Amino acid sequence: MANLLWPSARSAVDGPYGLIGRAVHWLGVAVAIALLLTAMGFVADGWAVPLATELAVAGVLTALIARAVRFLLAKE
Repeated sequence: MANLLWPSARSAVDGPYGLIGRAVHWLGVAVAIALLLTAMGFVADGWAVPLATELAVAGVLTALIARAVRFLLAKE
């Protein structure tokens, strides 16, 4: 449980599920960053603020779900 927020370094005992978990995690982080940057762009332009709010919530949820997948598959 100590590594819930900060993942540990890669080890040889991760196995294939651990590698899949890590790949899904980082893909999810990239998608979350893209969603958050898009939301910030919408807010900076001053239009589509409700859409920007939804995108920001989706970005945060994507990051948390990606972390959960890593936690389950890589057992971190």
